[in-house]
Amino acid sequence: MQNVIDPVCGMSVDPQTAAGKSSFEGREYFFCSTECQRTFEKNPAQYSHADRAASSEQMHDDPRFTKKGDIVAPKFGAAGSGGAEYEPLPEGNRGSRD
Repeated sequence: MQNVIDPVCGMSVDPQTAAGKSSFEGREYFFCSTECQRTFEKNPAQYSHADRAASSEQMHDDPRFTKKGDIVAPKFGAAGSGGAEYEPLPEGNRGSRD
């Protein structure tokens, strides 16, 4: 089974290793964390429609996060991708940062 989108946070989740699962209106939803599952279960109608929109957008956009086992990480180029913005620029490209 391919990854699905957590309807609360939008993260890509492997259904086999998801932290939680809920059903609403005959459809199963998978979650990256128990916190996302609890948030969904408080108001599933709010998030079930967001999940469908995210799933259709997923065909065009890669998710910003990945999850393997218990490790959640931003994809390269996403915010928080490792601090590359703090690396010194190459000589000749320093511009006004000098």
